[in-house]
Amino acid sequence: MIALRGSLIVTAVSLCACSHTFAVTKDRDERAVRARVSDLLTSYAANAQDAVVRMLDPQGFSFYGSDLAELVRSEPELRQLMKDDFALWQRARFGEPRDLAVRVGDDLAAAFFNVDFFVRGGPAIPVRLCTLWRKVGGAWRLTMSANAVPTLGSSAHVLASPP
Repeated sequence: MIALRGSLIVTAVSLCACSHTFAVTKDRDERAVRARVSDLLTSYAANAQDAVVRMLDPQGFSFYGSDLAELVRSEPELRQLMKDDFALWQRARFGEPRDLAVRVGDDLAAAFFNVDFFVRGGPAIPVRLCTLWRKVGGAWRLTMSANAVPTLGSSAHVLASPP
């Protein structure tokens, strides 16, 4: 009976330690994904193609742009997209991500957020980004991304409400 009680105590302590380790790992991974989001925005706005390419999942990725024709699945396509973007923008920057929601699993993490985008010093353009990251060799690599320019004042609630 004493051996059984001792075994139960050791098991309970071990489970608590594992739970703590799991929580610490999840917290560290969430911070790492948040940092990757920041790096992605900074690198893309600087037209740092090599830096963006280094963030990509080596097993494949998909970028969905705001135009239906913008579906990128290879490094050359991504470089062309960035080249085209900067031919249009010349210079750009992103503000700080807002409403950042990060969910982390064992080897996949999602980060969804809104961010202001500025082209050539013009007014803010709100952009909604949805990113999916895969853990490869201990580092979070971008495997999917989609963006949209959300509307304001065109929600179903607003449109369905009587004047």
